[in-house]
Amino acid sequence: MMNLQYLSDKSGHTTAVQIQIPIEDWMSFKKKYKEFEQEETESSFSVPDWQIKLGKEELKNIADGNAELLSWEEARKQLKM
Repeated sequence: MMNLQYLSDKSGHTTAVQIQIPIEDWMSFKKKYKEFEQEETESSFSVPDWQIKLGKEELKNIADGNAELLSWEEARKQLKM
């Protein structure tokens, strides 16, 4: 049995519908329609090692106090949001 969830904006207007499909049904569906399995495989990705290393170095710089951090308000100003 599929479960539907309706998503609404602040005004109460429906903006999206979310469907939950039991995994057994999904697996059966993927067997019948091979393009869904291919799309699922193609949409998954992994983070390259160089990017993980760079992220860890930046986190260390932040922990050591060697990085300049912006407040959310300052970042919004710079991004003109």
